[in-house]
Amino acid sequence: MKKALTIGELLVTMAIIGVIAVLVLPSFLKDYHNKLYVTRLKKAYEMLEIAINQACMDNNVSYFYQTPYVLTGTNPQTKKYYQQDFIDKYFKKVANQTTSPFSEQYGTLNSSQRYSFGLVKEHGWAKLAGGEAISFYCSGNNVDFCLMRVDINSTDGPNIGGRDMFVIFVNKYTNKLYDDYTASSCGGVDTEDDKNKRKISLNGNYDGYGCLGRLIQDNWEMKY
Repeated sequence: MKKALTIGELLVTMAIIGVIAVLVLPSFLKDYHNKLYVTRLKKAYEMLEIAINQACMDNNVSYFYQTPYVLTGTNPQTKKYYQQDFIDKYFKKVANQTTSPFSEQYGTLNSSQRYSFGLVKEHGWAKLAGGEAISFYCSGNNVDFCLMRVDINSTDGPNIGGRDMFVIFVNKYTNKLYDDYTASSCGGVDTEDDKNKRKISLNGNYDGYGCLGRLIQDNWEMKY
């Protein structure tokens, strides 16, 4: 005859399971969220890549700098900034947006300090149907890049640069997507490819500069 567990034995077993859960669950949740952040960032990266190439095809040009979407000022036909036209045409947005889809403040990876974040009026921006917030801006003709800021879950937390807020640069003359900052700007180790990139301290890096490059180096795994 099998001996049933006593109440005491059940309580001890449940206590052991509880202790294991307390020890394991935080690590499991962090790993889950990190994978989710990276998946959504990679999706935004791919959407931007497709949009850049499609804009070039639609305008019968080879490079993004040859499209109207790099121009400053407003489009006389749409009465919108050219970068907003780009987002409106090539990204699936949430309808009827009137307020910024970004958080008012963002933190850094190694600091509890929060920094104010605001969109420049010339930036095109939108909350996408997938829940991402994006802004897109092209500098003047003497600068070779445009950049997209992306918060992969809009105003939802943690709102930390390098965790759910990232920057993707676009070379207007090659259509290449890249990160203009070194991996060490995101706490990583610089490689030979980083030697001509800019460095920025983690302190105050609420845009997550360098983190895209580090993620690509690590085969799209968030190891930080």
